[in-house]
Amino acid sequence: MSTVAVLRSENIRHGSLPALRAGLLLVPLVTAGFGALNAASGAGGDPLFRAFFGVLFGQVAALAHGTLAMTSDFREGGLRLAFAAVPRRGRWYGAKIAVVGAYAFAAGLLAGLASALLGAAVTGDASVGLGSAAGWRATVGCAVYLTLVTWFAMGLAALLRSGVAVLALTVVLLLMTPFVIGEQVGDAAAFLPDRAGQLVLHLRADGGPLGPWSGLGVLALWTAAALAAGGRRLARRDA
Repeated sequence: MSTVAVLRSENIRHGSLPALRAGLLLVPLVTAGFGALNAASGAGGDPLFRAFFGVLFGQVAALAHGTLAMTSDFREGGLRLAFAAVPRRGRWYGAKIAVVGAYAFAAGLLAGLASALLGAAVTGDASVGLGSAAGWRATVGCAVYLTLVTWFAMGLAALLRSGVAVLALTVVLLLMTPFVIGEQVGDAAAFLPDRAGQLVLHLRADGGPLGPWSGLGVLALWTAAALAAGGRRLARRDA
């Protein structure tokens, strides 16, 4: 089966699963909704991140989407059928990554646009909206961040083959670890995946070792490691 045919089949399969469609819809709704509520609260801190604060919740939907997109193939011999149709496992894995990533980026971009527009409307701060370079940087960065988080979950799902294990691990790593050990390890905490990736959503740098785009680069390295580990297991283990 050609690469184009594999991409087409993965796209059809992705669109045929209601749970995946629902998960995608939650990404912009949760991100923009919680961001608008936080911006309206009038809390202090970085005004740009106040508008994009909802990404902390939207990433949970993105993690669930990436996990389900991969683990749905492990049920009832689905992976065996996929490998029978596409014997080159790397081609199948790459096509799934591409299709899921494209949907995740679209949902993330919608989340970023909605967060910027709602944040500017609620706060009246021009630096938050699409009329500023920082607003556009955060909007695009939001899409990239949520895509990388989705891929990170996919890689771990391919490695662990358990949705429960993936969600437990990612929630601990992305949501709990930065708060538990962040202050104890100093600048090293800046290299945790969520803290590094979310720098792109801040108006001002915090003086740490990373900038907005280099922070996304660190998250990309975490993601690449997870995808590589998952791909290695898919190549070496039975379906």
